[in-house]
Amino acid sequence: MKKLMFFVFVLFAVTISVNASNSSNNKEVIGEWKYEVPSAPYGYNAGTIVLEEKEGQLAGHVKLEDGYKIDLKDIKYSEEGLKCGLYVDYNYVTLKMKVEGENMKGMVNTPEGEMPITAKKVK
Repeated sequence: MKKLMFFVFVLFAVTISVNASNSSNNKEVIGEWKYEVPSAPYGYNAGTIVLEEKEGQLAGHVKLEDGYKIDLKDIKYSEEGLKCGLYVDYNYVTLKMKVEGENMKGMVNTPEGEMPITAKKVK
């Protein structure tokens, strides 16, 4: 019984420390990022990616230059970078970007093919 209680305690402690480290990791990407995708259609080629933390999880949206907002889905941030998706004109588009200080760069995977994306942190 003592071994079981010890195991449960260790498992609980590990879970708390992993959640705490993930939360502190997210601070690097939380904020507003001005993005550009030069090869995207007009209206989608520039805007702002807004990332925030809600209840310990990343959440966010893309704000196009005309003010239209699109919610981000499946947001994940790790050593590999930021990964997420969003629906654009009924098509699911994925983003994979590496964070390098105040800048991000990567690729957008669309039905028309891959397109390079860059972003600069503004807030």
